[in-house]
Amino acid sequence: MMFAPIPAAHGNIAAGMLRPLSVTSLQRSRLLPEVPTVAEASLPGFEVVQRSVLLAPAGTPRGIIERLNKELNAVLATEEVRQRLALEGGEPIPGAPEAYAADIDREEMKWSQLVTAIGRKEE
Repeated sequence: MMFAPIPAAHGNIAAGMLRPLSVTSLQRSRLLPEVPTVAEASLPGFEVVQRSVLLAPAGTPRGIIERLNKELNAVLATEEVRQRLALEGGEPIPGAPEAYAADIDREEMKWSQLVTAIGRKEE
């Protein structure tokens, strides 16, 4: 058993060399629609997903952030990019910088709670 990103495993799944048991997102993958999510199969609320994001250095002027965000959202809305991401198992999630900052905060809270719960300490 292993956890593998869909793009890395999809070729072997299609060739019948791997059998997917579930996906770790909250929604089923468009590449593997017959494969249930972990939340559906056994652990309600379970979600662990890989994200690819565009970040800028702290202190980048707001105007530059807004321009980058506008251009990125425009690119993510193109059919060419949506199809390319879909081929790789990805799904674009355009939005505002504040929405992603909130997502980072939620992920940090989730994982820090887990680390604390299992008693892991920095060494």
